[in-house]
Amino acid sequence: MPDEKISVTDVVKAGTCPMQLYLAKSVVIPYEEPIAYTVAKQLSYYLGDILSAEDVWEEGLKNMVPEDQPALSYLEKMVAACSKVTWRQAERYDVSVYSEKYGIYGKVDRFFDDSFSLVKSGEAPTRGVYLHDRLRVICYAVCLEEMFGKPFYGRVEYLGSGTIRSVVVEPKDRRALFLALRAAEKVMNGGIPKVVRGPYCTWCKFVDTCSAVEKPKSLFSKMMSKA
Repeated sequence: MPDEKISVTDVVKAGTCPMQLYLAKSVVIPYEEPIAYTVAKQLSYYLGDILSAEDVWEEGLKNMVPEDQPALSYLEKMVAACSKVTWRQAERYDVSVYSEKYGIYGKVDRFFDDSFSLVKSGEAPTRGVYLHDRLRVICYAVCLEEMFGKPFYGRVEYLGSGTIRSVVVEPKDRRALFLALRAAEKVMNGGIPKVVRGPYCTWCKFVDTCSAVEKPKSLFSKMMSKA
């Protein structure tokens, strides 16, 4: 495993497309948190209580977003979707996690004694979770397992559609994590990776920078398809 810890975000980038991680480390692009995620993150602190868009807005969200952004519209849609679902109230929020074994670290959005949740602003896929979300869950699960000495299962909470999807780590997931870690290590050590083309290219912020050669699947999706 790596001598220096690698962030879970970088592992997910490498597992999706190693070139994405390479460009993220090579090209300086100021980070701007998407407004929809800012809304979802703030709303997540209220899950488990009676949801009120007015309360979330007045108690802080309105001071976190620019006036010219449709934050209130996003909030109202998320509250409408999430009000149809029963949510567990988290024991802790934004919990830092790490694994010495795998050399990774990150932060869990919502923590429970037996599980954890990732908060997403978008809508859930038709079935299961998106592959990059699953890889992120795997990373956090192995961190928590090492920290607490017991298995944890993860959930991805898609607040855009008010959907909760559970993820139980399987042996194939650990193999996928190994591939993603290996790809991340190569980039961190100065390697220039080959590019993987796929549907995620449409939302990658490096799409105009990347002169990729077509490839059908990411490292992670290859691993999952062979399982």
